[in-house]
Amino acid sequence: MDNIFVIEEKCNGCAKCRKVCSYGAITIINRKAKIDLDKCTLCRACVDVCETGAISILEIERSTDLNDYKGIWVFVEYISGELNPLCLQILSKGYELSRRTREKLTAVVVGQKFKDVDRVKMALVECGTNKIKLLQCLKIANYQPEDVAQILADEIISEKPSVVLFLGTHIGRSLAPRVASKIKTGITADCTELYIDEEKNLVQVRPTYGGRILASIICPNSRPQMASVRPNVFDVRRKKDVNLNKVVVELKDVDVDSIERIKKIIETVQSVSKSSLIDEAEVVVCGGYGVGSREGFELLEGLANKLGGAVAGTRAAVDEGWIEFPRQIGQTGKTIRPKIYIGCGVSGAIHHIIGIKNSKKIIAINKDPRAPIFRIADVGVVGDLNEIIPKLIDSL
Repeated sequence: MDNIFVIEEKCNGCAKCRKVCSYGAITIINRKAKIDLDKCTLCRACVDVCETGAISILEIERSTDLNDYKGIWVFVEYISGELNPLCLQILSKGYELSRRTREKLTAVVVGQKFKDVDRVKMALVECGTNKIKLLQCLKIANYQPEDVAQILADEIISEKPSVVLFLGTHIGRSLAPRVASKIKTGITADCTELYIDEEKNLVQVRPTYGGRILASIICPNSRPQMASVRPNVFDVRRKKDVNLNKVVVELKDVDVDSIERIKKIIETVQSVSKSSLIDEAEVVVCGGYGVGSREGFELLEGLANKLGGAVAGTRAAVDEGWIEFPRQIGQTGKTIRPKIYIGCGVSGAIHHIIGIKNSKKIIAINKDPRAPIFRIADVGVVGDLNEIIPKLIDSL
């Protein structure tokens, strides 16, 4: 790993480095800069701003031979005997990347027992995978991330894929950094775009600085390249002509070391409320600051229930405490892809539009005729949502 240090003889205590450090890693003590290595991310902002050359990064040459790493792996979630359909989005993107790199695409699935191999195979082959790795482990209970991460890390170390991708669900967010830590590589979380550059590096694009800019990140000196991707930013693209006989299916029994747990899962309860499943809902009713209160969201719940849809909110509504953060839509929340999006009291700020732009049809209800959301809406209704929504509910 690269090391960053301060050459005290050159440091004049100007504090410019401290001001540009977004991670609070630099302090000034006795007119000398001090760097907290636990907080530093080696972003080089301090190096660029230091006029005296007092901050330096010692770049250690890597011994990794990049040519040893081939192939693109996509981790596909398999819970209670079902594939997570959202994972097909990133598998489709993986197929696009594999065509650019001319490498094989492998879908990796971990489960206790696979009883429906043919059905799993068909779903994954349609999205372009060349190989399917089914890793069975009878010791896995309730998908504990520590065990699954160890299984994946062992396979990655053994077979050396060039790229490993996860979907940014609660499972993917829990697994990906654990795997990255075990195999000693980096990871870019919550990506909104992926592509291959001219040097065959995976370019990982994600919002940063509160969503104000998009950062393009590469990992040119080590492998594998790892990223987790925000759900609903890519389309599921199914191939029309698939040849099941050309796809390799590897069904492998694996094991993990039994270790004493500091936690014990007593019971797993799955939510049955469709109103919270904004990732998968075909209809999403979203409330903004114009809803005005938590009670106002109860009105939106009524409309969503009538339509068999889910209720979501803007960042402003979440900040006010009217709806929970997991249901926030936008650049700092979730990206959705419903058939119908109904925005109620939503102004249409750009960071929210990014989260809804893939909706098939956008309906906006707002009493301000100049609200920006009307510029992208397929149907716009100017009026008081407290009068319009009850009439909609009665008519359904």
